[in-house]
Amino acid sequence: MNFYSKIYQESGFSKYWTQTIFWLVFYALNFYFSPDEISLSKALLWSGGNTLIFIIAVTINLKVLLPKFMLRQSIFSYLALLIGISLLLTPFITLFNVWIRNDYATHNHNPLVQAHFHFINLVIVTALSSLVRIPLEWLKIQSEKNELIAKNMETELQSLKNQINPHFLFNTLNNLYALTLKKSDLAPQIVLKLSDMMRYMLYECNESEVYLEKEFQYIENYIEIEKLRHASESQITLHFDPTLYTKKLAPLLLIPFVENSFKHGLQASLEKSYIDIQANCINGFLEFEVTNSKPPSMPGIGLAPKTGGVGLDNVKKRLNLIYPDQFKLVINDQPDYFSVSLKIKLKDSPND
Repeated sequence: MNFYSKIYQESGFSKYWTQTIFWLVFYALNFYFSPDEISLSKALLWSGGNTLIFIIAVTINLKVLLPKFMLRQSIFSYLALLIGISLLLTPFITLFNVWIRNDYATHNHNPLVQAHFHFINLVIVTALSSLVRIPLEWLKIQSEKNELIAKNMETELQSLKNQINPHFLFNTLNNLYALTLKKSDLAPQIVLKLSDMMRYMLYECNESEVYLEKEFQYIENYIEIEKLRHASESQITLHFDPTLYTKKLAPLLLIPFVENSFKHGLQASLEKSYIDIQANCINGFLEFEVTNSKPPSMPGIGLAPKTGGVGLDNVKKRLNLIYPDQFKLVINDQPDYFSVSLKIKLKDSPND
């Protein structure tokens, strides 16, 4: 469909020449089938007159009748108008032909017979012009709709992506602030990690897809920052399948799940808090799972906690926009743990 849409959306100059060539061919065919008994000059005139009347019929059809038909979806009104225009033009083309051939009029050139013949030809040619134009108009409308949908999706995706940056920055600056209050020597390390992460967000995440190796590095930097401010007894397990490194995915889709796990999984009220992050490649699918401990007194943390739920709500919207019907998201909210499992079909890099 895109190929034919491009054909339709050709420049005005190209359309002009296409129509000109068509009518020149039409004129040539008229001249070729002109009556043998008329002179060359009259054959040229006969062909030109017939072509002109057909141009008028087709132009009225395409510029006036067809747009009204397509707008109102009234086939019967359109056919009535088409027949009416053909009837209106039939006397002109008939009289023109009688005038051209008046010196050779016989019973074979009866004006009534000619009128019937020209009327049928006018109806057929104008109807054929509609059969050509209707699919092209439909393609044009579909192309415009697809462009509008794509623009709306791009705008919404950009808006959602823009929400991620301040959300992450807000959380990290809170961490940095807590360490500076303690006058911790770890603050400079956080600043360096934060610098790497911001560089990735500013220069890499403008692409529609990024290599998972870079996305995983971003997650590792985030985890390192979180480790600096959490108790050493917290257990954090991380595994990334190396075969995923050359695969591509929309940027910043995975980090909200990790952020959510740190927010709820490492609570001071938990004796043994843990977070387990696994990313594996199975049969061409990314299977990403994050499991974290949860205080028994915290029912249903879900994907939209009361505060700070921007990231997870955001990622669900992005998944629906970028990978409609191509992903599976499973939430398992138990009394003592919470897990999120995401499965997405991956694309190979061009070099694979």
